Amino acid sequence: MRLAVFIMSITLCNLSLAQTAAQSLSKQLGNQTNIEADFVQYVLDASGSRLQETHGHMILAQPNRFWWQTQDPFAQLIVSNGKRLWVYDKDLEQVTVQALDQRTTNTPALLLSGDGVNIGEKFTVMMKRTDNDLVLYSLTPKDPESLYQKLRLNFKNNQLLEMQLEDSMYQKTSLIFNNVVLNPKVTDDLFEFVAPIGVDVLEMDQL
Repeated sequence: MRLAVFIMSITLCNLSLAQTAAQSLSKQLGNQTNIEADFVQYVLDASGSRLQETHGHMILAQPNRFWWQTQDPFAQLIVSNGKRLWVYDKDLEQVTVQALDQRTTNTPALLLSGDGVNIGEKFTVMMKRTDNDLVLYSLTPKDPESLYQKLRLNFKNNQLLEMQLEDSMYQKTSLIFNNVVLNPKVTDDLFEFVAPIGVDVLEMDQL
């Protein structure tokens, strides 16, 4: 009986900590409804060895609107107006268009531009503070079909420094953010994509 009570008390404590962490992260994300930044994206294998490095620029606006461009050698532009998603591959002269599916399109851009208020409904969140004023959040998706099994967000002085995603094969994608501008002025037309003349447009589903 005592063991059951002890286990129950630990469970309730963990739930309380997770709720507090989720509220803290919601507040952090809520303070920056729009974000503009440069980033460096690293793909790491399970041992931590670097497989790929890509540079890019992003502009995010809640909810679910983003302009996310990566440079060579993997040049690509991803744009969403919150309902549609355009993926433009310049080298292939091709753009794919589909409805934005928040359940299956768990890209870093979508995760950062989503509704932070309900973050606790989608993730179990844990928080850790370090001696050098870093605030580290660890997120475990509640959806078993999520593309990632673990996510990490690191902040310092309320500014996003790094995001790391880990898939089921323990391969990690790490994004380091620089030149961050919080709440820049953005216009709605930034999040609409018009295919250049001569580019093939592939409709992936009925929009």
